Amino acid sequence: MKVSIGFRLTFCVAVILSSAVAEEPENDLTLSLLSDSSGPVMQSTESFQLRVVDDNDEPIAGARVTPWALRSSQGHGSWTSDGDDRSETAPISTLTDEAGIAIVKYPMLRDVNERTKTIGVSVWVDHPDYVLEGSIHLDLPHDLQTAEPVVLKQGVDLFVRPMIDGEPVDPNSIVANWSDSRSWKNPGVMESVDSQTLKFPSLEIGAASVLLMCVHDDQITHSSRIVDVTLSADQRNEITVDLKPVVPIKGQLDPAVPRPIRNGRVVCWTLDPTVDYERAGFHSWSPVSENGDFVIPVWPTGEAIQLAGICDGYIGMSGEAPPEVSDPRNPDPYLRSQVIRPDQGDPVVLRMEPLLPCDITVVDEQEQPVEGVKVDSWPNIQWWNNGSQVYCDSLLRGEDMIRVRDRKRNYEAFLNEDYGLPFEIQTDQKGHATLMLPKGSQSLGIRDDRYELPAFLGRRYTKIKMVPGERSEITLTVQRKGTDHLGEWDKLAGVVFGCSTREGRRICALPEVREKMDEFAKTFREGKNQKDPKLLAEAFTIVADAFVKAGDLTESMKWRRKAAEQQSKIAAEAP
Repeated sequence: MKVSIGFRLTFCVAVILSSAVAEEPENDLTLSLLSDSSGPVMQSTESFQLRVVDDNDEPIAGARVTPWALRSSQGHGSWTSDGDDRSETAPISTLTDEAGIAIVKYPMLRDVNERTKTIGVSVWVDHPDYVLEGSIHLDLPHDLQTAEPVVLKQGVDLFVRPMIDGEPVDPNSIVANWSDSRSWKNPGVMESVDSQTLKFPSLEIGAASVLLMCVHDDQITHSSRIVDVTLSADQRNEITVDLKPVVPIKGQLDPAVPRPIRNGRVVCWTLDPTVDYERAGFHSWSPVSENGDFVIPVWPTGEAIQLAGICDGYIGMSGEAPPEVSDPRNPDPYLRSQVIRPDQGDPVVLRMEPLLPCDITVVDEQEQPVEGVKVDSWPNIQWWNNGSQVYCDSLLRGEDMIRVRDRKRNYEAFLNEDYGLPFEIQTDQKGHATLMLPKGSQSLGIRDDRYELPAFLGRRYTKIKMVPGERSEITLTVQRKGTDHLGEWDKLAGVVFGCSTREGRRICALPEVREKMDEFAKTFREGKNQKDPKLLAEAFTIVADAFVKAGDLTESMKWRRKAAEQQSKIAAEAP
């Protein structure tokens, strides 16, 4: 297969626009110099007011509001505080005042280099006397008249008595995960109330869970199962939890994989019984020896294992849905873990299949090879009844994190980076590289300080179909960084990619606009060559007409200019 590519493709929350912003906006500006000739771009800090109340609509003072993610036309992702965020800013926590008001600040540009705008902010709101709200997603901007408050629920305490061999255990030797984001944000809220009992404060009424482990001489010696409990508002919630000695779990990669194994590692997660609530969990990883053996040193007693793994040339087969999954997809588009139950006598053997070679050539606009460009892909594994991540990328051991009791459990501090990214390769002097990929449709992008893939349909990556038994080829044509910006596609991306933004949903709901956007998508879907200037001119004209119907003449003119550029190419190529 040969391809040539030159582009790549709950809670009632309310926010009130800050009166301070309306009267005297904060000019919190940062000058960001781009690498192209288009001049400097000014980053600015915007803000809004967020009101926090209790069930009786009374203001809550002293609630901590922390932004943790931002949304743009490119999607939703973490807003990091390590100094390397694409916004060139860092999130700042703030406390609500006596009126229950907090000022939340966010960057105008989600990505300074790409000039994409921030269209949403995610925050968590925490107060020790209430249930933590950790997934509050706010569209921007917010109207002062329609904003509603964040409502914090009154929580209940859970009291837990750990036991080993029928005897009480010193609570100070116990570490825990539980079904509340405080488990990793602020594990110090778990406290000993007497010589035999632990208290987990302000949990939500209803389903909850807890996992206990015992530490001696800085080693985890005992573990419980993940214990589920239903919390009530009208009684003391107290349970006894038994811990048993930790037994390392030994496993092996598929015997069909040729030995010696190179760069082998496995990742494992516990299996949630349902997808309905945020259950306590555990995860770990292990290196694989040259003869294919691995050991999971610590695992919760009696819990099933979701297992995935990779080594040079091979990847774990996608597993079948376990009984705990109520409505499995068929066909399933995702890579999945294999579920193994050691307590039921299952052998811990990870079935594997070959990765497939993709021969990549990177050239510039003069068709000259480009050396030193990193080409990467990000196949995701979708954990059963849980979230997803890049396959075998984040290598960290739960036993390291769970021992942290006195501060935030920062997973990045425990990451093992010895193996590098699992799907990345660098081009040689001829611009060539071979990347091993799983079967199916995979994405390809590049990472480089000099070059980028041209933006197409608001994306800088392309897709390639990997077919078992076949070797694929693709040529990526790159341009100098800063030639174009993804921010130019902000409005269109919000419509084309599933009407995912508030503005996009508004536009899609207008008469005839949805039909125009469907026509746009159909034009590309049926086009044999998506770089064909004739196709692009037609598609961009459709978009321009759609924005006219949406009442956005400025955006319409932008797409008419793009259509005209393609018409010029057609004229230049005419005999």
